[in-house]
Amino acid sequence: MPRVKKNPDVLSEKKLEKKLSSVKKTIKKKIESQRAKTVVVDVIEDEDDDDANFFPELPKFKAGDMEGLGEKVAEEEINIKSSEANLDATADKDNKDDKIDNIDKVDKVDNELNEIDQQKKFYSELVTEIKEEKPEAFPESSCKLSKNKEDRPPVRKSVNLYRKLVWRFVAFTVILLVVVFYFSFSKATVIITPKGEAINDSLLLKVQPDGTMPENPETDFREKVEGTVTELTVSEEKTFEATGEEFIGDEIYGQVTVINNSAKSQALVATTRILSPDNKLFRLKEGITVPAGGEVKTDVYVEKPSEDMAIKATKFTIPGLWLGLQDKIYAESSDDFVYRQKIKRFIKASDIEKATKEMNDLLLAKAKLSQQANSVNEGVLYDSSGQASFAVDAKAGEAKEQFSIKAQVDLVIVTFSKDQAAKLAAAKLALLVPDDKELSNFSADKLTYIFDNYDSKTGIAAIKANFGGVMVLKNNTEIIDKKQLVNLNREQLENYLKTFPEIESYEVSFFPSFINRAPRLPERIQVEVKGLNSN
Repeated sequence: MPRVKKNPDVLSEKKLEKKLSSVKKTIKKKIESQRAKTVVVDVIEDEDDDDANFFPELPKFKAGDMEGLGEKVAEEEINIKSSEANLDATADKDNKDDKIDNIDKVDKVDNELNEIDQQKKFYSELVTEIKEEKPEAFPESSCKLSKNKEDRPPVRKSVNLYRKLVWRFVAFTVILLVVVFYFSFSKATVIITPKGEAINDSLLLKVQPDGTMPENPETDFREKVEGTVTELTVSEEKTFEATGEEFIGDEIYGQVTVINNSAKSQALVATTRILSPDNKLFRLKEGITVPAGGEVKTDVYVEKPSEDMAIKATKFTIPGLWLGLQDKIYAESSDDFVYRQKIKRFIKASDIEKATKEMNDLLLAKAKLSQQANSVNEGVLYDSSGQASFAVDAKAGEAKEQFSIKAQVDLVIVTFSKDQAAKLAAAKLALLVPDDKELSNFSADKLTYIFDNYDSKTGIAAIKANFGGVMVLKNNTEIIDKKQLVNLNREQLENYLKTFPEIESYEVSFFPSFINRAPRLPERIQVEVKGLNSN
């Protein structure tokens, strides 16, 4: 057989076939590995806008491209087989242009596979970094893709995260504003009315005429006030009723009017009988003479008094007269008769004692009328320099219904300045008040003055002034420690205030009104001491 000379073109075709074969194997491996393990990357937006450009720009690659990569590689494989068939069919042809085209296609597929490998490598590294930084946000199960698109987990968005952050910020801001408002504007006010403590004292005053000196000026500590001292003699006489009574029997008391309608006067002796229509017999107490055409009023009595003899007003006949005169001379009563006990009056010892006391008052009242104060601010006191003398015209036990008394007394009348006395009393009372308290409810009108004594040799009269007031805590006195009131509610605060005996009453108020607890800062608690009225 003749030797066939090797054609260089044929050799190149074999090389091309070997290369195509290795390319096919490589493509099959990549396709199988791609189908066996497909990775889906969830791209999570970062919370900070500053990290938005953290990664460099890379070629755009979608998950859909990965899914269609197998189909694309399969198409290329079919194209390669078709090209191979064409190459076999035209092996005998010297068509270098077609070979070059097939080589270009193989190179193109090679380049696409290399690009896919680079993208896979980049996203694999990206997933690894995200897992290391935020493993809880990228669970392992999210890296596995199922073949069906519907089975993949949805991509989580960061909108909910931003919404939560916004609400947290708003809530924190509101809480912060409430806290600032509470500490800046909350306030508790406690108004205390202190309990007044009564304080009483007395002061000796003297009214000294000009030009006179006390016997012992070094030991005389009485305060001097302006005034006058006057001696006056007063006398008075008055009649008083005896109150002593002695029961001596019963009696019927009544009066009748004897009427004479005849032409002649008629004399009637005592004990003359008069007869009522119901035949009750009465007698005249005294003898009378009734003129003709006239009438006389007189008393009557009964021999045996009893309650049934107390008859009503009626007409009486006089049975002792001639029968022809009885219709012309008769008696009438205008008032009812009264049954009563017959009493004898006498003077008791208590009657004289009571009368003498009343005479003293009368003498003093008469002296006051003669020596009245010249002004409202001038005080006047009266006292007797000795015992009053009394003259009584009866004795105790004497049977009399009335008695009279004559009395006389020498009085000392002292006038003094009430304003000056009140100032001296207030000054002395102020010395008794402690430094943390003040005098309240002191009034000059409430002072009482008593005549103490009178020295006739020096002409000095002594007056005792009694006065009193109420002392309370000063307004600026801190009786409560504000630190003890911090964060107490209303009930706790009131219970705490009740423990102070110096507090009479209190008022507690909070601001704002819906807060019912004292602030946590002592500076936001205000304590006021309310003074008492001076009236």
